[in-house]
Amino acid sequence: MTGAAALLLLSGPLVAAPASADSNSDTAPPSRYIVTFADRAAASSITREQTYLDAGSPVGAAVTELHLTGSGGTVVEVDPDLTVEETAAVVSALAADPDVERVEPDVLLYPSAVTPNDPLYPRQWNLQGAGGGADAAPAWPSSTGKGQVVAVVDTGITAHTDLQAQVLPGYDLISDPAVAGDGNGRDADPRDEGDWYPNGSCGRTVGSASTWHGTHVSGVVAASANNGTGISGVAPGAQILPVRTLGTCGGYMSDISDGIIWAAGGQLPGVPLNRTPARVINLSLGGVSTCSAAMQQAVNFAAERGAVVVAAAGNDSISADRSQPANCDNVIVVGATDRNGSRAPYSNFGPLVDLMAPGGNTMGDSSGGILSTINNGKSVPADEGYAYYQGTSMAAPHVAGAAALLLSADPGLTSQQVESTLLQTARELPGSCAPHCGPQLLNISAAVAAVASPFADVPKSMQFYDDMRWMAEAGISTGWNETNGTSTYRPLESVKRDAMAAFMYRLAGSPAFTPPQKSPFADVSTGNQFYKEISWLAAEEISTGWLESNGTKTYRPLQPVNRDAMAAFMYRYADSPAYTVPVKSPFADITKTNQFYKEISWLASTGISTGWAGGNGTSTYRPLSSVKRDAMAAFMHRFDTRFN
Repeated sequence: MTGAAALLLLSGPLVAAPASADSNSDTAPPSRYIVTFADRAAASSITREQTYLDAGSPVGAAVTELHLTGSGGTVVEVDPDLTVEETAAVVSALAADPDVERVEPDVLLYPSAVTPNDPLYPRQWNLQGAGGGADAAPAWPSSTGKGQVVAVVDTGITAHTDLQAQVLPGYDLISDPAVAGDGNGRDADPRDEGDWYPNGSCGRTVGSASTWHGTHVSGVVAASANNGTGISGVAPGAQILPVRTLGTCGGYMSDISDGIIWAAGGQLPGVPLNRTPARVINLSLGGVSTCSAAMQQAVNFAAERGAVVVAAAGNDSISADRSQPANCDNVIVVGATDRNGSRAPYSNFGPLVDLMAPGGNTMGDSSGGILSTINNGKSVPADEGYAYYQGTSMAAPHVAGAAALLLSADPGLTSQQVESTLLQTARELPGSCAPHCGPQLLNISAAVAAVASPFADVPKSMQFYDDMRWMAEAGISTGWNETNGTSTYRPLESVKRDAMAAFMYRLAGSPAFTPPQKSPFADVSTGNQFYKEISWLAAEEISTGWLESNGTKTYRPLQPVNRDAMAAFMYRYADSPAYTVPVKSPFADITKTNQFYKEISWLASTGISTGWAGGNGTSTYRPLSSVKRDAMAAFMHRFDTRFN
């Protein structure tokens, strides 16, 4: 067929299913609880504080109120360093208080386990981190592609258990009934009717069975994960928009370009508007020709709408600049690698290729291909199944799925930012690249890590998100490693004095320091987790601790850092600069007689702390409030920005 686009794949046989995986759980006692008072309106702050004091005093622990919930509860924090028995005693005391209706743990919930339970997942080398894999699994705790639509402009789609939850209503845009195979032209049913052809057809001597190409590509992008069935897609939380433009003998460029426009939300004559425009459009198709004006206009329209357009480089082992739509502007051109990370022998190459991704190589071993969803019908749809295919058609949807993961992690990204992130985080090809391919191998986990929150409990909408992200990137805080592979920051927990020492030591660049054999503080043993950092803090005279009645000094490492002490730490860390205190206090609740008046005033003068704005035009500092970990990140980031 003249002017038709070809499918960029080769196929392999079906496989059987291996075993599944499971996950672990954490048995440590929680440090946060939701306290519901019998009469919330009558429970004044003084009453609540007395309740907390009565519960924590017997074990010498503080119970700190964090915030109210929409259901009328109050979230409190109990010292996380208490033993199980001590924590239980505090909780029991809270529950026994006559003003309290109930106490329940404020447990952390997490995404599903990193390794999905899909039985064929172990055979998806393309999603693993070893060899030529794209390393997708570590990205899933941060992003699954949820909320993103990926248009698959292809042969349509067939019913499949591993896809049914992901598929949106698409459209059949094949204008020629002979190509469509369904007896009519364009219609609202994007079902793949089969692209088989007999001997002597489509310019071929030997005929071909139906490929179910669109179904296979869709599975690579977004097959369901953790459903106990089949495989997992790159972005298992994304939705697939099937746009049927390829049929018997391929597809006309005019239909394909219309498919791109419709997928991006554009209006076509006589076709209903697409109500779910795609942010990502996958083009696993191509032909040897220059980029036509119609194709370039369609791609430009999608790009102007903010869509990421991904195109297969082609399977002719020639320069990609000879293949359309790979040679159009505003597309991410994807070449194919085998399981060892070498350029697949069929893949087009050259400087036009932006990125390499797993496309597979089934020569001699079908398991070297890309395993995904298909239909078992030889001509028309029959039962669902799975098969190994190879081709740049399989490589492109890896990148399309990765783009969906990035946009899900940060919906504010532009298409240019998505592309630059994918390229900047790619890794060196572990295999050979003859004769030339230039670009690097897609690294999905690194790409998502570059845009996603470093902490599972710190969404981008959180007030001090940029500061907490900086804490992670600067190596000042690593947070807590949870059992499901994520890291948490616990932003609303109070900063303990031992952690404060560690933060400041790392902010200083972790300088060479040999801790003394004898501790400077009676309550900090040389075996303490942060002994080096606390000793350094004392040696730098940033903290002098408390002088006890018996003549010893204590540091009180597990005590929360109050905001007044934090100001003193910061001032001393800055080498106690010359500073003349103001005649008038910058804060309404800080008098000139305050122990740390100079330090707090200095902190305000630097802009490190602005306090809380009051309704009467004044600001308050709340000196005796404990510093929360989110605010501490902001203080340290501002300090670093000002004083470098």
